Amino acid sequence: MGVPCSVAESPLAGYIESEFKRVKSADKKVLHLHQIQQLQPPGDCPVDLRHIATLWKLDVDHDGGVTFQELLNFAEYCNQKRLMFGSNDFHNRLKAHCVVDLWETIREEAGEERFADWAILLVNQGEAYHHSQHSPNVSFMNQDAVMTLYELLQPLKVASHIDQQGFLDMLQQIGEHM
Repeated sequence: MGVPCSVAESPLAGYIESEFKRVKSADKKVLHLHQIQQLQPPGDCPVDLRHIATLWKLDVDHDGGVTFQELLNFAEYCNQKRLMFGSNDFHNRLKAHCVVDLWETIREEAGEERFADWAILLVNQGEAYHHSQHSPNVSFMNQDAVMTLYELLQPLKVASHIDQQGFLDMLQQIGEHM
C-alpha cells in the first residue's frame, strides 16, 4: 500500500474487495473475527489483524463485525499513515496510532464499558447467547467464544496466569453468581 491517490480509486480497491469476498460467509454481510484474521493484507503493508486496538480501529461502529466499507475506510486510513510515516517501521507505528485511538475511548466515562461490550460482540462473532435455569437473567456465550477471547488475550500473557479450562470455569462461575 502507499498509493498516492484514494485507495477506492486505485487497483488496490479490487484486491480488498476480492479478499473480503474470499473470507466472507455467503449468507453474511459482515466479517467476524476469525474471518478478519484470514484477510491477507498487501505484502508491502503488514497489518496485525490480531492486535486488539487495530481491530477496534477497523470496526468503526463497534458492532463486532466489519463491513466492506469499514475495511475500505481502514485501508484509506492505513494508506494515509503509510504516506505520512513511510515504510520504515510502519507496522509498529500503525499499531501505536490504533492504541492511542482506543485509549481515547477507554479513558472517557463509560469508555471501559463500551470497549468491554464491543469485545464481547467481537469474540461472540454473531452467535446467539444462551441462558441457564439457574441464572435466567444472565446471557452466556458459547465455549468457542470464550476460547476466542482467551486467544485474543494471548499478547497480554493470559496463559501465564491461567490455562484455557481454568479461564472458562472462572467466567462461568462469575456468570452464575451475577
